[in-house]
Amino acid sequence: MLPHAAAWSWAIALGEIAVGIGLILGLFTGVAAFFGGLMNANYLLAGTVSTNPILFILATWLVLGWRVAGYYGLDRWVLPAVGVPGHPGPLLRRG
Repeated sequence: MLPHAAAWSWAIALGEIAVGIGLILGLFTGVAAFFGGLMNANYLLAGTVSTNPILFILATWLVLGWRVAGYYGLDRWVLPAVGVPGHPGPLLRRG
């Protein structure tokens, strides 16, 4: 990682922004929470403690409640159109 620290710093910053926008807008809330929890677990494994355990637990709860977690956000309209795993919506149905 050290030889490519600049590239990784950009990737981490863009990933955090994408997760933040997804959670704020309620767009693909479960996916955003999963990747936020994944980044948080990486920080925990790297030795950074602070509030990360609490945030990891909250991200886990969001992932588990993905069908209702974005009810007040854009997921209310996007998920019926796109669909959920195992049940594609009208935008992704073939033939």
